[in-house]
Amino acid sequence: MYTSREVQEEVPVDTKEEKSSVKVTKYDDDGNEVKEDDEVEIKTEDESEPVEEDNTPKTKTITKQVWDWSLINEIKAIWLRPKDEISVREYNDFYKTITKDAEDPLTYSHFSAEGEIEFKAVLYVPRSAPYNLFEDYYGVSSALKLYVRRVLITEEFTDLMPKYLNFVKGVVDSDDLPLNVSREQLQQMKMIKVMSKKLVKKTIEMLRDLAEDSYEYEDEEGEKKDTED
Repeated sequence: MYTSREVQEEVPVDTKEEKSSVKVTKYDDDGNEVKEDDEVEIKTEDESEPVEEDNTPKTKTITKQVWDWSLINEIKAIWLRPKDEISVREYNDFYKTITKDAEDPLTYSHFSAEGEIEFKAVLYVPRSAPYNLFEDYYGVSSALKLYVRRVLITEEFTDLMPKYLNFVKGVVDSDDLPLNVSREQLQQMKMIKVMSKKLVKKTIEMLRDLAEDSYEYEDEEGEKKDTED
């Protein structure tokens, strides 16, 4: 945003202007005013002592208005940052921001896709299933936020995930998609289908890793037990 601010600055004083702006009246020994045309001998109290001149430059403080660009939002989009610089808490807080969910997600996946189309995405699996997951199966689909060059195109783009993954939440950002395109045109674009395939693949991998983390483990006696979580 282009904003203005007031700054105080010390500037030198023009001695010529200062002298010209001050009128000095001279008087003779009898107390009469001396005009510029008259000649008068000005005596000092002690002519033997030289008068020291103050050579220190004189300055004055002025207030002026300065216009400059200021960065309003200093926070970089989380999907543009390196994964090793992002904490689990930051991922969880971002999930709560975009979904308004009070709970932390069950798991998440942050990745970049390359090839026919390049994009970055952060996908989340909620900890609790939506209340209408099975009741309104054909009417509900995954609502991913679609960005193009960090500009939000649509809050709920439902053409990137199939119905059976309608519980997945997240953000997708691509530099290859055009900004000035309608939702109907996006649905017919080949690049959207390519993005959808890659997103589904990454989602399946995320769910597979989640299942492997809950595999059978051996206790101290060597017996296998299933994790309840």
